[in-house]
Amino acid sequence: MAMSFSASAEFALTDGEVLSSTRNDAFSFWKLPEDWRSELKSQIDSSETVAQTYLLEQYLDDCERRPPKLMRAYYPFKRLIPREVRYYLNSLVIRSRSKRSFPHWPCESELIDFWRTWLSRSLEAVGVKDGWHIGFWPGGAKCSIVLTHDVESPMGFDRMKRMADLEESYGFRSAWNLPLAQYPIDWKVVEELRSRGFEFGAHGLCHDGRLFRNRKIFDELAPTIERIAAEHDMRGFRAPSTLRRAEWIASMAFDHDSSFSDTDPYEPQAGGTCSIFPFFLQNMIELPYTLAQDHTLIEVLKRDPLPVWVTKAHWIASLGGMVLALTHPDYIGASPYLEKYEELLKHLQAIENSWRALPSEVSAWWRARAKLQLETGGNEPHIFRTDGNRSAAAAKPMRLSEEPLAR
Repeated sequence: MAMSFSASAEFALTDGEVLSSTRNDAFSFWKLPEDWRSELKSQIDSSETVAQTYLLEQYLDDCERRPPKLMRAYYPFKRLIPREVRYYLNSLVIRSRSKRSFPHWPCESELIDFWRTWLSRSLEAVGVKDGWHIGFWPGGAKCSIVLTHDVESPMGFDRMKRMADLEESYGFRSAWNLPLAQYPIDWKVVEELRSRGFEFGAHGLCHDGRLFRNRKIFDELAPTIERIAAEHDMRGFRAPSTLRRAEWIASMAFDHDSSFSDTDPYEPQAGGTCSIFPFFLQNMIELPYTLAQDHTLIEVLKRDPLPVWVTKAHWIASLGGMVLALTHPDYIGASPYLEKYEELLKHLQAIENSWRALPSEVSAWWRARAKLQLETGGNEPHIFRTDGNRSAAAAKPMRLSEEPLAR
């Protein structure tokens, strides 16, 4: 059974409220009892250093944490190259890369293993075999499911309604990321889908590779992206082609970002955060996409996308993580791949005790969870907000022994 919460309303920060905790340390990840904090202080501080190595892709060389120079030569000629030839060349380049052993694809568990090991050692340090933490998802949900799309062309835009109807028929709503200056946007269509519970985010201005080319260009383009996005109430961002510079994205005026993967060696800028959970990118919430992109599977690897999607989705759900799909109506908005997407929706619908959420809702929840504290006086767990306001009713204390990720 899927779980539904009005997280964007319930957990949104009030105007002017400053988030007090934006850390990615292991204690903040698990949200353990506050009376354990002082005893675990040294382990907490060191854990954030380790976590950031993965989350900010610091295991990569500096040059690999920015768009590759080859992209600069490619984008000026992109529109002159026929679509099928472009896909063939992209596939050829990506397939010719040296194979990396890390991060593993499609499932990477090294950060998960770190969270588990850290927790086990912390339980030993405080002298207990079991304990409580604040559940990862509202209402004690087992996992979260988030559907997102990047709409790269007028053809993709025209296919949105059909895909939205399909998602709605299975009890889902999704987020659509639009490039704000690549083609004319019919804002009436946007508002119609919004009225049905879908949401929209900014996908940069154009797929031209310019945004992260250098800081001067970024500083020129980012304000335009932010202005247009604000005019149309777009709170989320995803960089075109998922090209990225973490520190630059974190400076943008968005609530949440989804430009990073958990693991993706097939994008122009390969890498991954190794995380199947949200995390803080300074004051922004990062929502890494955790299912392989449709374009990767269909055009680059020439594979049936469904088996990879389903296997990964069930793996994430078994660990209590966030299943976040990134698909494009340009590729899967029509037969034969629309039927593959429908099969994915059927599998996702069958995942029990899942929270079907929009990106803005997950972001709002993760922020709210960061502001909660767990107290276990008298062995009875109680959750409190650190700002002294009301408790969050949907936050649930969970036994660590019952948490799949802790096993």
